[in-house]
Amino acid sequence: MKAGLKFLPIGIAAYVLFLVVTAPAAKVIPYFQSQLQDVRLAGLSGSLWSGRALQVSVPPVQLTQVGWQFKPLRLLLGAVAFQLDGQLSGKAFSALAGRGLFSGPYLADVTGSVSAVDLMFWAGLSAVELDGDLNFFLDDVEFSPDSVPAIAGQLTWKPAMVLAPIELNLGLAELTTVIESDGVTRGQLIANGGALTMQGEVTLQSDGHYQLVGDVKKNGTVPQAVDKFLSTFAEPGNGGYRLEWSDQINK
Repeated sequence: MKAGLKFLPIGIAAYVLFLVVTAPAAKVIPYFQSQLQDVRLAGLSGSLWSGRALQVSVPPVQLTQVGWQFKPLRLLLGAVAFQLDGQLSGKAFSALAGRGLFSGPYLADVTGSVSAVDLMFWAGLSAVELDGDLNFFLDDVEFSPDSVPAIAGQLTWKPAMVLAPIELNLGLAELTTVIESDGVTRGQLIANGGALTMQGEVTLQSDGHYQLVGDVKKNGTVPQAVDKFLSTFAEPGNGGYRLEWSDQINK
């Protein structure tokens, strides 16, 4: 009898968890709204275990037709996690979203596509105007209070079009990033197949400050505006230019 009593609290906890995750999402989620911070859900159906929201707002991003599936085995790894699938600006995306029992929220295995125009708008960047689509394959996205998320994964931008401050076709651009121990995102950027070839390093600080340092070379004849831009913002050398560009992402 005493041996059985040892497992009674575990059994009660498991039963309560079962009741919560199988309850209607529309009734349960409002009780957790304070934990979701700026996240807003509308058009809820199903349960916490498996359900759907017609719209999920994570300012400035709007998601639609978002479905989720509870991943109970993640509890063994010390996290509460859900598999997500939905639409981002009309394009399919998927992700594993969770929160560590002893740490903060995170995203993993994030895949999808977004237009460069939308991405620049969400980031609050107006100095540069882009075109083309970005396909993303993100292994890990880490969040910290009052900080820009740190990202590990790969972004592919095609066609890599810059419309302002100059008009420029970079062909295909790929950015591969890792998260360093201090929360800094650091990545390698390679662009080729367009008017310029580029190889450089990108860093993103937790305060939103980012920097691009790289070597740029002309691929044949380029418009006069491109030559003027490179002469103004980059230092000539080694048959090309050394570019250093920095700005701030609005948090």
